Amino acid sequence: MKAKPKRRTSKTDVEGPNIRVAWNDTQSLTASWEIDQRHKEAIEQRFAIPISELPFVIRLYDVTDRMIKNDGLDTYVDFDINFQAANWLLYGIESTRRYCVELGVRMVDGRYYSLKRSDQILPFAG
Repeated sequence: MKAKPKRRTSKTDVEGPNIRVAWNDTQSLTASWEIDQRHKEAIEQRFAIPISELPFVIRLYDVTDRMIKNDGLDTYVDFDINFQAANWLLYGIESTRRYCVELGVRMVDGRYYSLKRSDQILPFAG
């Protein structure tokens, strides 16, 4: 009998910060994240900048009609955040849409680096 092969990991299965999204009310979401010291050090090494000086953003994706493909056609909005806060309110949300969020770093020149993406949140069922 053959042993069951181990499942291969994908790009979305990487270790990193933990990020979640939840409905706050019908017009806003709360994004929250946790990053342990080991991941903070890895982020600092990756960018060669102290973590307190990195320009963190929450990227809110609308995934109602289309999965994220990173082909320039994704619908998203960036929210500049205070990384130390551990959660952020995101306004301008439609209760009938599906969303996910991504914690990332957007450099001054506009380059964006994803750190971790949340699971999707279904339309509000309040």
